[in-house]
Amino acid sequence: MSELSKRIFTALILIVLVWAWYFHVPQPWFVWGMALIGFITTCELVLLMKLYRPSIYISTALVLWAGFALQPHFGQLLLLIFVWFLAFAATSRQTARSFADFFASVWIFAWLFAFAYAIVVTHHSETGRGLVIGACLAVWSSDIAAYFVGRRWGQVKLCPAISPGKSVEGLLGGLLFGIPVAAMIWLPLGVMPALTAILLALVAVIAGVLGDLSESSVKRMAGAKDSGRLLPGHGGVLDRIDAIIMAVPVTWVIWSMLCCD
Repeated sequence: MSELSKRIFTALILIVLVWAWYFHVPQPWFVWGMALIGFITTCELVLLMKLYRPSIYISTALVLWAGFALQPHFGQLLLLIFVWFLAFAATSRQTARSFADFFASVWIFAWLFAFAYAIVVTHHSETGRGLVIGACLAVWSSDIAAYFVGRRWGQVKLCPAISPGKSVEGLLGGLLFGIPVAAMIWLPLGVMPALTAILLALVAVIAGVLGDLSESSVKRMAGAKDSGRLLPGHGGVLDRIDAIIMAVPVTWVIWSMLCCD
């Protein structure tokens, strides 16, 4: 099977599984599914960054995600960061460890947790689910558009030190396609007014680009092409959700402030 065939086959399976999980799995199993995705992605991150004594980070993450499945709370994130830093300091007493690698791991994990939390708290209502779907589709459609626009007209590099393939023209093309996609989801469902939808879609697409750049930067630090090998043709789970782990929570926070008084 060619690499393209693997990519397409895996993508089709993922679409079916994620659709079934998001729309048809009842509570509390839905939350347990989100916790499992979070734990798998955390393991990928710890192994990708080659943190010293990875079993410490993975075992503490397991406890956190189990607690998340039982009762999601943002305080769990702060507690894990505290425990991880304690572990980092303890294992660095005799031999210096890379704080940059550790901080990068915490940075990505914080957004991963925020993403999981936003997914769970919005899942209870139709407007909440519509918000998430619109944000994800905006990011994915903008990413596809940015790829083709960038290949055809891309001249000015967006951030060559982190991701040489991205261009300013591609970003503009992504915005041009991503914003209407989000609006077409949000407006019929009554998620937010038209002007708010346009502005929030703009934020979602930009946040998606920053999320993608964050993971690209982390992989560059680790000297790796992919975050893992779990998904044939796609790499790891983090490779598939890198953009939306920032776009979804940012969109949710702003929406909560503007539309949920």
